Amino acid sequence: MTIKLIATDMDGTLLDPRGQLDLPRLEKILDLLDQRDIRFVIATGNEVHRMRQLLEHLASRVVLVVANGARIFENNKLIQAQTWDDAMVDKALVHFKGRECRDQFVVTGMKGGFVKKGTVFTDLEKFMTPEMIEKFYQRMNFVEDLQADLFDGRVRAVSSGYGCIDILQAGIHKAWGLEELLKRWDLTSEQIMAFGDSENDVEMLELAGIAYAMENAADNVKAVATALAPANSQAGVYQVLENWLEKEG
Repeated sequence: MTIKLIATDMDGTLLDPRGQLDLPRLEKILDLLDQRDIRFVIATGNEVHRMRQLLEHLASRVVLVVANGARIFENNKLIQAQTWDDAMVDKALVHFKGRECRDQFVVTGMKGGFVKKGTVFTDLEKFMTPEMIEKFYQRMNFVEDLQADLFDGRVRAVSSGYGCIDILQAGIHKAWGLEELLKRWDLTSEQIMAFGDSENDVEMLELAGIAYAMENAADNVKAVATALAPANSQAGVYQVLENWLEKEG
């Protein structure tokens, strides 16, 4: 089956250990993919603001599946969104009541992120530059109390790398977002080549016809992959795509 869609995670996968992209190298890859009518999708637990910041002028050239599949942007425009209902949000807020600051608990939505006043994000310097950290804080809304504006088997928590935990609505994950794109573009899952490193990438890798786990990936991620890519510190996604495109001619 001919590959027609490349899907990649960001943190720990396409980004280097400092959370940076090699934009000139990525742009060359996108040029070659465009020539072959192959779509490039970034599937991430992050929100769209950080992706636009990282991608700069390339943001409109890729499809963004953000918030672990819940929101999809094509040509920099929102084409689909899935949100929790207020009752579900209320249950999550009750669950974390009293430890929002300690757990660095963030509620994200269409209008950005909301956190309790006093929250300090302790590990951002591991994968963000000082400029990115400043903008990250600027996008956060610090409020006195978090309110809806557990879970009953309807949500689950997964690791997304760098010590972060994402709480996902049952059935909504990166693979769900990709399946929506497959329907939109009349493609099949066998036509996907995917890259990931964390637990929130598992469904995406299970869906893909060719599934690369990064060398730095967790063991349970490697277990569902069909191949292994060099670590993100070695620009593994770039290496694999460049070699594959050269072989494809």
